[in-house]
Amino acid sequence: MSDSFVDDLRSAATAGVPIVCVVTHEERRARALVADAFRTARVCEWSATRGWSDEPSVRDPVAAVTRASQPGDAGVARIMLDLHAWLGDARVVRALRDLAEVRRDLPLVLVMPVSNLPPELDRDARVLPLPLPDAAELAGVLEVEMGSTAGAREPFVRAALGLTLDEARRAFRVARTLNQEADALRLVIAEKRGALRRNACLELIDAEVSLDDVGGLDVLKTWLRARVVAYSGQARAFGLAEPRGMLVCGVQGCGKSLVSKATARVLSLPLVRLDFAELFAAAAPEHAIHEATRAVEAVAPVVLWVDEIEKGLGAATADPRHARVFGAFLTWLQERRAPVFVAATANEVELLPPELARRGRFDEVFFVDLPSPGERAQILAVHLARRGRDASGFPVVELAKELEHWSGAEIEQMVNAALFHAYGRKQELSIEHLRTAARELIPLATLYEERIQALRQWGQTRARRASADRRTLDLFGS
Repeated sequence: MSDSFVDDLRSAATAGVPIVCVVTHEERRARALVADAFRTARVCEWSATRGWSDEPSVRDPVAAVTRASQPGDAGVARIMLDLHAWLGDARVVRALRDLAEVRRDLPLVLVMPVSNLPPELDRDARVLPLPLPDAAELAGVLEVEMGSTAGAREPFVRAALGLTLDEARRAFRVARTLNQEADALRLVIAEKRGALRRNACLELIDAEVSLDDVGGLDVLKTWLRARVVAYSGQARAFGLAEPRGMLVCGVQGCGKSLVSKATARVLSLPLVRLDFAELFAAAAPEHAIHEATRAVEAVAPVVLWVDEIEKGLGAATADPRHARVFGAFLTWLQERRAPVFVAATANEVELLPPELARRGRFDEVFFVDLPSPGERAQILAVHLARRGRDASGFPVVELAKELEHWSGAEIEQMVNAALFHAYGRKQELSIEHLRTAARELIPLATLYEERIQALRQWGQTRARRASADRRTLDLFGS
């Protein structure tokens, strides 16, 4: 990316562009790249505190721009830092327009964190956003700071993508003090919070969930594990494309969100959640979705988790704002080139626009059904173990058979309620407490039988089953 940026700078100079605005927070890196682009020239820099490096007394911005436009300055590459603070001053704008009339050797380079050029300069200035460091640049920093071997380098480089060089350098320095590589990797990923903090509808999630915490869904789990190899350099050389994502539909409370969060751990990628409620609360949602997708691509590779996607996009035709957001997001899903794995979930499949599930936007569409007896036993064992109980001390298989029509979330709630019963009686948890709690809970599949039946019928023909266990009873005689 840096080589491309240097080429763009040289092209601007060759074309006679008088002013180039480099938009970046990485001031030091931008200055080094400008010097590389114009390596035969003498580089002079200006700031409001230090003046020009060859004339320190010139600190006034108008005088500084005027100095840059004087004749006899051939072969000098001049860089002005943070001039955006004065671009509301008509005198500064006029000085820049005067410079544009006389300066043709090398462009005046303005390095600033935002692109707020006034309309008077639209035809005289070229805006060049400085891309964040690529994998090769980050690998060089990692080698200096951590001395990692080639085999251990790739996960850290992937984790640092989306950081500036200085942010990556600081993260690597702290990470090298940790003994466990997994802890060091999590620390580097956590640094991405800063890159996403400016966007209210994006949140970096601590993905502490693994596939071992998800009961059942063996087909989906196997599919996910097979995608891990697609993120290696060897896979790229082989011609294997990076995975684009999955849409997981199905019965509420059966692990769709849980497996989406576990995806980040499987792929060793950070997990970012896109919140459509926050997005539509923005003054201009259609602008916010563009900003959000750009921010996600900047920190890629990453898993983008879109929970209950039908709530954000299902009513796209009812509201013009929804329609614009839906169109923008749909186009991004199809055209994105950055390695963003989109893990989307949906409960109310009847609200899903049919074009959302088209191949190319997602690699696979899965349907999560009510768990089978064997899966219910797995789920029950997981929740008992999570609460410090040895599942082998309970007849989980026998109890699971009794929990017909139950979802994973309902099994978790049963375990919680049983713990309350046991604690209130100052007793250790037993099978009797679990059965008492089970009798008090009415599963969703019983409360909303018709809706669950329609949902399961949809999944039979429109999606791939997430579970290999075909013993799930046809609860409603379909």
